[in-house]
Amino acid sequence: MGKLVAIILLIFLSLRLDAQQNKNGNTVLKNGWEMQSSMTVTVPGSEISTPTYKPAGWYNISLPSTIIAGLLKNKHYDFDPFYGKNLERIAGPEFDSPWWFRKEFVLSPADKGKNITLILHGINYRANVWLNGELIADSNHIIGPFRIFDLDVSAKIKYTGTNVLALQVVRPFNPNKRGGDLAIDYADWIHYPSDYNGGIVNDVEIGSCDKVAVRYPLVTTTFDLPSLATAHLQVDAELINYSDKSESALIKGKINDDIIFQQEVHLQPGEAKDVNFDPRDYPQLNIKNPRIWWPWQYGQPQLNRITLEVVRNGKTGSGVTENFGIRQITSELIDSMSRKFIVNGKPILLRGAAWAPDIFQRRSGERQEQEIRLVRDMHMNIVRSEGKLEDEHFYQLCDKYGLLVMTGWMCCGAWQYPDKWDSVKRNVAVESDRSVMYWLRNKACILTWLNGSDMPPRDTAVERDYLNVEKDLKFPDPILATATSEVSKVSGRSGVKMDGPYEWVPPVYWEADSSRYGGAWSFATEISPGPSIPPMESLLKFIPEDSLSTTNSLWQYHCGTMQFGNTNIFNQALSERYGPSSTIRDFVAKAQAQNYEGHRAMMESYGLNKYNRATGVVQWMLSNPWPSLIWHTYDYYLYPAGTYFGMKKSMETLHVQYSYKSREVIINNSLLQAYNNLSVKATVYNGDGSLKYEHSISASVGADNIKRCFAIPDIEGLDSVYFLRLEMKDASAKTVSLNWYWLSKAADSLNWKKSTWFYTPQSAFTDYQGLQNLPLTPLKVGYTTEKNATETIQHIRMTNTGKAIAFFVHVRALKKKGADDILPVIFTDNYLLMAPGETRNIDCSYLNKDAGEGVPYIMTSAWNLDLHGSKAEQNAGFTNEMK
Repeated sequence: MGKLVAIILLIFLSLRLDAQQNKNGNTVLKNGWEMQSSMTVTVPGSEISTPTYKPAGWYNISLPSTIIAGLLKNKHYDFDPFYGKNLERIAGPEFDSPWWFRKEFVLSPADKGKNITLILHGINYRANVWLNGELIADSNHIIGPFRIFDLDVSAKIKYTGTNVLALQVVRPFNPNKRGGDLAIDYADWIHYPSDYNGGIVNDVEIGSCDKVAVRYPLVTTTFDLPSLATAHLQVDAELINYSDKSESALIKGKINDDIIFQQEVHLQPGEAKDVNFDPRDYPQLNIKNPRIWWPWQYGQPQLNRITLEVVRNGKTGSGVTENFGIRQITSELIDSMSRKFIVNGKPILLRGAAWAPDIFQRRSGERQEQEIRLVRDMHMNIVRSEGKLEDEHFYQLCDKYGLLVMTGWMCCGAWQYPDKWDSVKRNVAVESDRSVMYWLRNKACILTWLNGSDMPPRDTAVERDYLNVEKDLKFPDPILATATSEVSKVSGRSGVKMDGPYEWVPPVYWEADSSRYGGAWSFATEISPGPSIPPMESLLKFIPEDSLSTTNSLWQYHCGTMQFGNTNIFNQALSERYGPSSTIRDFVAKAQAQNYEGHRAMMESYGLNKYNRATGVVQWMLSNPWPSLIWHTYDYYLYPAGTYFGMKKSMETLHVQYSYKSREVIINNSLLQAYNNLSVKATVYNGDGSLKYEHSISASVGADNIKRCFAIPDIEGLDSVYFLRLEMKDASAKTVSLNWYWLSKAADSLNWKKSTWFYTPQSAFTDYQGLQNLPLTPLKVGYTTEKNATETIQHIRMTNTGKAIAFFVHVRALKKKGADDILPVIFTDNYLLMAPGETRNIDCSYLNKDAGEGVPYIMTSAWNLDLHGSKAEQNAGFTNEMK
């Protein structure tokens, strides 16, 4: 008997453990799901959703999961879907038919007798929902991946014993076309998976309350700007009465541990209403010396905590607890084309990139944190998410790390054409907007919401519906009609733009275009100098070595689609500017240099013009949903290459830079403090290391400001390619910014008359071909190791012991000699230029768990490395990655 009791208890506990992941007072049904096609399982939902049904041959999954993600987790396919064209092999009629998602769970004894709700956050795209043998909601009601459905299942739930939930999910159809389903959509940057992300793409929760529930808290901040000494907090939340009788309740609130407030509320049967605590009526909500949330470069992203509870008959029957930020975000138009965003009374130049989730919508909290660390390492302060809403953990991380988020509805398929919607789709869109406003309105990280991407909603009535929802739910942050400069007939000018380029343009482009296209003016919500070619170590993971050619169909398959289905424009520029490539390795190495200079120039130019019409820039994109050759700052495998380090260099918070247009040396300070007694030095070299010019000055720069120092004059005796070294030291003579440029007497020029929406072609190219003939120079490399229980830092010291400039010195950290790179990894700098005799110290950090079991090996290369003359200490070495 004892054994039987133990077994029953074990089963009970396993069911509870599968279910128990708390989220805001609710229980998330995350693990222990099973999935199968309705082509395989032909019994009805009334049978599948009962404990007597015993699934056989089903796939074990965790949520969220699309159909394909579940199949991949269960190793249904014996190939890597990202290798070559394997994605095309994941196809078949089974994806056009419904799939079952089944979960068994039990309630906590504490839930007995309470009102139980089933909360669905991400059904893509329709579902019939069965619970304990009964259909509780059908696919005419459960529609749309961005809607929150709150179903009262109290009459169907089993308070003791096993409950069975079964969702019959139908994937979306034609989300990429006018009149298609309002689902997760892509555009010209990736191929579509065959299931179109059909499945359950966000949380499924069980909630409980004693008749009255509280949810969706909102804390809105107002300061007496410019003073931040007092924060006036308004608290809102939604109350809902699940009973068929009138109910009264006491709503008790607490902020942190010391601010307490409460209010009596009366609700009619089934009523949902807003409860509000106004600081004019509750003086304790006027907080002195508040803990303020700042974007990470402006201060600490300090979070506060609010708890709201429903008390009835002296007992707490429902509660919700959330983090929030005490911060105030507004915006204003500088002119008709340029919107400036203001955080806590301080303007902020926004520089970042577009976030893209995995192509199969797989969520990994660990990967999210890894990527946000890379974002911050590049000194970015914003990510944009175009209609690909993430999960709760993502926004919690952005709150925690002080990273701003621009998000909103997407282009370019069904969402973009409300004039083609029927009444059902219109309802899906408006209710999706309502759900997302409730979900995101209390997130500290949210900067702004976009009601349209590539244009305002084509149907003005739809934009008005959106705005009415957003006003009713008191969304506290700026709302824009579009990510473009198109003027909305409802809400006017956006003050942002989306006028390209998306293809390669040379560094001079960004300053040369001052009013027409993608140059450094206004707020560019998506923009890019085109392809980002991964290093060879990544390319070989998804393209067979014998297919590594820029004209091969596999190469092109891993580009985008339509206009972006190749890298031809980038390839031509690379050949004209750096010289023809003898091998694919030669091409890839040169591509890192072109990626570096192009992306650095884009971000530097916006910094140069900040608040002088330039207010923000978002690189399209941050990362790719799958291994790709275009539009990323680091690749799918988290490898940081040329683009990454060009970005990182350009957005240093205290930075010295060069203007390709004016030839000036400029200090760019992105911090909220002034700096005095800085020293700025410019040195010009020929490739053989001969010194041709040097000049230095003392300078000061104001808070969040720029300082134009001096211009580089005409210099006699320069080679066809020469080098500019900029160094800035602080008052203690510590180097705070070191920035090299390779330049040519032959200039890039642009053919503006032939500009298109995605790029401006070049009429002439600069000449960097002399870089292939630099004199060889030896390096000396060594390192020391600092290691703790979780992390290792390699302190790497490199010296150019030769007489020539060492060009594009690339340092890698391998798991051991001859092994793969340690990824993810953070280098303080990389792809270096070094003057004769110059020593550079850089750090390389990574988590021990990512390093493998071997002895780490530091590998170094350079374009003009003298392999035989170079010297490395133990567990370090050299390679020529151009051959």
